[in-house]
Amino acid sequence: MLRLRDVLSPGDLAHFRKILGEEATSQPHSATQRRIRVSRIVSDDTYLAEQALPAFQALSQADRERLLSDVVWQVTCYVEGSITQGGAGKKVRLECGFKLVKLQENDRAIFCVAKPAPKAPA
Repeated sequence: MLRLRDVLSPGDLAHFRKILGEEATSQPHSATQRRIRVSRIVSDDTYLAEQALPAFQALSQADRERLLSDVVWQVTCYVEGSITQGGAGKKVRLECGFKLVKLQENDRAIFCVAKPAPKAPA
């Protein structure tokens, strides 16, 4: 697994910082503990599956930005408890055919963006 933040292009990283509210030079007073937690999870505990890297890089800039926004939204939902916080292996569908998989590592939740292999025709 590759840390998601580490595989982003400069354009992706700018969008990523914007949606996480990291553009400001100092933390705004309105930042909540929930928003800080989402930012930490998405920045430090969200990964991209190695086999998904070529598919991620092949996306247009707009599609990568939508996918990143979807990842942040799903982690926000997890932090707020509005999606099932079930055990490891929970999968959520994302933009462009990717999935967000919740895993457990050292008693903490981590997330991995994966691209399932296409299904063979029947």
